[in-house]
Amino acid sequence: MAHIDVRDLGRLRAITSVLVRYGFGSLLDATGLLDDPELAEAAESSTVHTAAGRSWAARLRQVLVELGPTFVKLGQVLSVRPDIVPQVLIEELRTLQDDVPPAPWDEVGALVREELHARIDDVFEDFAETPVASASIAQVHFATLRGGGPVAVKVQRPGIQATIRSDLHILYTLAHLVEGRLELPGVYTPVAIVQEFEQAIRQELDFLQEASAAERFGRDFRDVDQVAVPKVLRRYSSSRLMVMERLSGRPLSTFSRGDPAVAELCNALVDATIRQVFDHGFFHADPHPGNLFVLEDGRLGFLDFGLCGTLTAEMRDTLITVLSSLVFQDAETLALTIYRVGGVEGQVDLRAFRSEIERMMQKYHGASLSDLSTTASLVEFVELASRYQIRLVPEYALLARAASIVDGILRGFVPDLDPVALVRPHASRLVTERLSPERVAADALKVLVQAQDGLRGLPIQLNQLLLDLERGRLSIITRDAEAERDRELLADATLRLSLALCAVATLISGAVLLAAWSPAPYGVPVAGIVGLIAVGGAGALWLGLVAHTLLGEHLRPRSLRRQALAVLRFFLGDRRR
Repeated sequence: MAHIDVRDLGRLRAITSVLVRYGFGSLLDATGLLDDPELAEAAESSTVHTAAGRSWAARLRQVLVELGPTFVKLGQVLSVRPDIVPQVLIEELRTLQDDVPPAPWDEVGALVREELHARIDDVFEDFAETPVASASIAQVHFATLRGGGPVAVKVQRPGIQATIRSDLHILYTLAHLVEGRLELPGVYTPVAIVQEFEQAIRQELDFLQEASAAERFGRDFRDVDQVAVPKVLRRYSSSRLMVMERLSGRPLSTFSRGDPAVAELCNALVDATIRQVFDHGFFHADPHPGNLFVLEDGRLGFLDFGLCGTLTAEMRDTLITVLSSLVFQDAETLALTIYRVGGVEGQVDLRAFRSEIERMMQKYHGASLSDLSTTASLVEFVELASRYQIRLVPEYALLARAASIVDGILRGFVPDLDPVALVRPHASRLVTERLSPERVAADALKVLVQAQDGLRGLPIQLNQLLLDLERGRLSIITRDAEAERDRELLADATLRLSLALCAVATLISGAVLLAAWSPAPYGVPVAGIVGLIAVGGAGALWLGLVAHTLLGEHLRPRSLRRQALAVLRFFLGDRRR
């Protein structure tokens, strides 16, 4: 795990200034960074800029914009994770634009030549120096291959990996410093959020992974006439350069509601989404209108596979249960399904959880998309699970976000559509397939094989248990959170009582010695001096008692050790790099 290096202090000062300027100084107080004189000076020199009427979410969005590419990308990653951030922030983060000025052509051209291991003119008949799209991670240029057709070339921004690596060091240190000090909604800690971001950003920085995702998506839909996927030219592609077929058409975002082709395109989008999730277990996690292209022959093209999700067979079975529960209004089954597949933090009130789900489900049935709120989608169920401290795997959150994007597209083009009626035929088909004789027989055979393996090992496990019991090697350990808390309180009380007794005894001894103040041999009042020292020690013990009483929660050895390690990492950096 990377941590901040001293070389990143300049960047940290800039981050400090921006946070203070938009009214997030209390966050810095929680980290303890303002104890550093340089950072405190940077904070004091920043003017707080919190315009009246601007919400905290809007101000945080502006902070990310000012801090640059890494933080913009952090906002975009979090905007598809309703299990991590609340909906009010997601709505702000959705508006983050990744449109930044293009990198200089000299640097881009040098990177292209380096990745191709050849001159640009030797590979391309023409190569547009001005990109058609420019984002924080990469930019796209149109070109024409020699002896081939038109292509789109995705080039990683020069130097972006070093920038992201430095910013990740800072993010990890900030997360470690606020760990245990800052309470976040949901089930994710600050360090866990940075880890999720690091995993997502590293995947997006490797274009070979995106190329593999595009190829898999193309194989899944090779027999579907309504869907098109650009082919990746592996011969010219690398981890920082991707060359792909250029589709001829226009983005779905350029279509209007009254366009006669819209209804057919929406049906194709819904059908493709169902196929991705339930038939193939691999889905495009960011299908916004800019990534959907309508070809001249009417097919729906998918672009940009930097963010995709994979679902196991077990996950797909769970989603079939979820979908059928939603369509047929079975709140109890849906509540139990979410509870079983999630990681539970503490005890969950299943009755209250089911009641919340039932209330949410009622607004879907018989309502059109225009009648529903903008958050009426699977995102709500992910947020609800997070409120009840149920941790779902990231793929479910990605899927919920992708479904909400498709929901938004349908809402804009066909607002009178009933979403439940739209998915009901698909739900019926999926449930029928799941309950088919072939599937039931296959599941029964799998259970029998697993049971056979378990029964085969049962005798030896039972013998081992009896031997351990006979030889006294078997022990049962129970843990009670409340009892541990009581032990901590008892230990604190014992320590404070000991401090008080020591302070009283020391004070009395000092007072007695002071009372016997008299010059000793050679004219030195030894008893008086010892008495003064004892009285001073008693005062120190009393101060320690007061400090432990007021700050006991922050003076535990474990907490002090974590803070000390964070400070060491801050000044020493990660020496493994």
